Amino acid sequence: MLHRKRKSAFQQSSCLRPGRISYIASLMIRALGNIREKLGRPLGRRVRLLLYAALAIAGILLVVQIVAPFLISITVVRGSMERAVAEWTGHEVSIGGSPEVRFWPEPQITLSDVTITREDARSKRLLARIDKLSASFELYPALLGRIVFEDIELTRPSVFVIRDREGRLDWANDGLLSAAVRQAASANANTIPADLDARVGDVTVENGNLELLDLSSNRSFRLNAINGELRWPRLSQPARIQGSTQLNGRAASFDLNSAQPLLLLSGRDAAAAGSLQSDLISGRMNGTANLAAYSFLAGSFDVAVPDVPTFTTWSGIEIPGAEQVKSLAMKARLGISGDVLRFEDLSLAVNEGRATGILDLALPSGGRPRLTGTLAFDKLDFSSMLAAIPPRTLLDGPPADGDITALHRSAEFDLRLSAQEAALGPFMLGDAAVSVLKTGDETRLDIADSDFEAGTLTGRLTSAKDGFSSGAALRLSIQNADFSSIARRLNLSGPLPSARGSLELSFSLEKPMGTASWEDARGQMRFTAGPGTIPGVNLAALRQLASSKNYFPLSEASGDDLDFDRMEVAATFAGGSAELQRAEIANAAETLSFSGVVPYVDNSLALSANITAAGTEAPNFTFFIGGSWPSPVILTAPAPDTKRLND
Repeated sequence: MLHRKRKSAFQQSSCLRPGRISYIASLMIRALGNIREKLGRPLGRRVRLLLYAALAIAGILLVVQIVAPFLISITVVRGSMERAVAEWTGHEVSIGGSPEVRFWPEPQITLSDVTITREDARSKRLLARIDKLSASFELYPALLGRIVFEDIELTRPSVFVIRDREGRLDWANDGLLSAAVRQAASANANTIPADLDARVGDVTVENGNLELLDLSSNRSFRLNAINGELRWPRLSQPARIQGSTQLNGRAASFDLNSAQPLLLLSGRDAAAAGSLQSDLISGRMNGTANLAAYSFLAGSFDVAVPDVPTFTTWSGIEIPGAEQVKSLAMKARLGISGDVLRFEDLSLAVNEGRATGILDLALPSGGRPRLTGTLAFDKLDFSSMLAAIPPRTLLDGPPADGDITALHRSAEFDLRLSAQEAALGPFMLGDAAVSVLKTGDETRLDIADSDFEAGTLTGRLTSAKDGFSSGAALRLSIQNADFSSIARRLNLSGPLPSARGSLELSFSLEKPMGTASWEDARGQMRFTAGPGTIPGVNLAALRQLASSKNYFPLSEASGDDLDFDRMEVAATFAGGSAELQRAEIANAAETLSFSGVVPYVDNSLALSANITAAGTEAPNFTFFIGGSWPSPVILTAPAPDTKRLND
């Protein structure tokens, strides 16, 4: 709550003695004589009248201050204060301590150990406990028996509030404030009848606590060390609250104001503006707010979270993929049309990436939330994107109000994304066009187009029906890319082709993507390339070594490189092994073909190879390839079973 330092401490008033009165009167007479002496001449008639009038007014005020404690009963003031609190809250008020009343510099009453309770036939609930409650009142109406309190001070109050499933704050439903709120809600305006338009004034709070129980999410929120001030002249007028607090051990300052506070408290749309500042989150909003319906607002807003992992730990909000996000900032203009929230002029910053665009969040009654729109990024990380997609849809219907985690996991997506640069593992895609589609049954991520290693890349990643936690299927198409650069980025070594080529790859997983390995993949691939070179492979040297050795490392047949015009490899793979369906490397002089199995989980090889000359100058040459990659060995005789070569 709210805090403002007061002018003096609370004190018990005391009466002035007769000698004290005579002394004050003599001071007034002496002051008048001093004025006359300083002027050096008699005072004019008009000046004397003004001075006498001022002295008379001062004397009247002095007399009133002296006699007020005798004319105003402390018991009456206490009873009036107790009735005022009960009238505002509509509940039982009890005062444990003795009241203190002072009349200088202004009349004020202080009550201690104040409790407000709500009782029904079944239970009795504590609404508030206040160590000290102070309020000023006007002296002259009090002398006439009409005590009106204003400028309330609350010292160490503890307030307990329940937010019901409709978004209403169930705290003082039987009092003056609730009656005004109900009247404003029925009229859908902040206007109320004159008999309900009570004066509030300034309310300050020192070292207060607020505990809010949200029945929709079954979560409780607690604000500690609240210091600040509420300025609310009358119930029908604008209100502003400023202060600082401790939320879950973190300091924060806030400034909220509304031109329609009664509508806001009723759970209706109301004009509002505010800001929040802390080391974990900061934000501002200006527009229309609603304490019900997910507490959304219409208007401009911005929010920044500099340390997302720390924020999620502190807030207790578990969002998949949050560990991939270091910082987050968002700025937009929010509009509401029916059950659709539209984020226009959206500016989004995630880690080092920036994006602009437009998003629509549909919140249909009885259905799943749906997020649609387009975003243009300067940088995008596919790993973070995949981690941020919920693993599965948990709910058959809409999430509970206020349950952010359930909202995220049950939401459907239909997003169109573009990025100047997009990180995909060790690779960087350029001018990528991406779509993300998530329905109740599956999630699909499409790369419609992108620049990739001097070529292009397209692909589709589809989840199983229960989400990526149950499996996935991938289709990848790389066209006319530099595969020597791809091999370097993957840190692959050995006799690999240096050429531009194309790759078609498709496979499925029946395990969660985060725990699956290539041994769990089942699919097929086709690779074509050419013209190009395989460094360190000399077929002539290989033939010569085979004439004298039955077994030798391929590295001994190095020297010249193997130039080729065409390379084609087609294979199926499952259980950690790939079986070649077709594999040929050809140039104008000869063709090198392969068959067999590649148990890639342990980098072993079990292949037979055949070199066929284009003419009749050299006979066909058959040999076998074993060992492990990247250092295969050549066997020329006897012919082994290629599928058992490395068993």
